[in-house]
Amino acid sequence: MRVREREARTLALQHLALNSLRGDVQSVTDLGDGRYELTTYLQNVGGGPPIYVMSPDLRAYVQVKTVWQEVPMKPIEDSASGVLKVEGKQTYRYLFDARVRDYAQLLPNYMHVRFSGTMLVSPSSTPSDDVFERKDNYYVYLKPFDVADEVVLKRMRFSGRPPVWIPMPPH
Repeated sequence: MRVREREARTLALQHLALNSLRGDVQSVTDLGDGRYELTTYLQNVGGGPPIYVMSPDLRAYVQVKTVWQEVPMKPIEDSASGVLKVEGKQTYRYLFDARVRDYAQLLPNYMHVRFSGTMLVSPSSTPSDDVFERKDNYYVYLKPFDVADEVVLKRMRFSGRPPVWIPMPPH
């Protein structure tokens, strides 16, 4: 009976962390000279009680040939540390430097970028054994700072200026 109760608690935690909490990239802004600002979000979509999250440990990688090269990244605000109560939508902002040579071009003139995050999720602000570790990967195509819009437009058809970033489905 105890084994079944523990399994039920684990499944409830898993459902809370994976189904009631949505996370994704909200925006990427080009700050110039290879520096970018990333805004991600977590949203409680379960419609139930608040979800407590130990802020994500987020890392940025650019694909160089066939390997992922980590690039420098740091949080902008204090909200990217500590435990937060997520009732609606919570955003996190980071600065990262993507000056990388020989980046993979799955889309012509765009870098293949991955943001990897790990966080602890709980239904309690002071958890004991009710914690679930959630890992997320977000992928984007990112326009390098040193590629002119005209160069991108020669190979890609956009209805105006090329976007700084293009979201990709998880893979």
